[in-house]
Amino acid sequence: MGSCPDRVVCRCLGVTEHTIVSAIVALGLRTVKEVRQATEAGDGCTCCHKEVAAYLTVYSPSPSPVICSAK
Repeated sequence: MGSCPDRVVCRCLGVTEHTIVSAIVALGLRTVKEVRQATEAGDGCTCCHKEVAAYLTVYSPSPSPVICSAK
């Protein structure tokens, strides 16, 4: 998981790195909004949104390949 699991990322609501990374991995989250809905991280002052986005870059599943239909 993250490098400091007990570190508080969202100070407003006390959400830890472990909680955020675990939710991203387990639920396949891809956006800050999805992380907010799953963990409440970022629902306060929003200062942690950049950091949450950084965790998404590292731990979020890669985007689905584009599938083109044949005509």
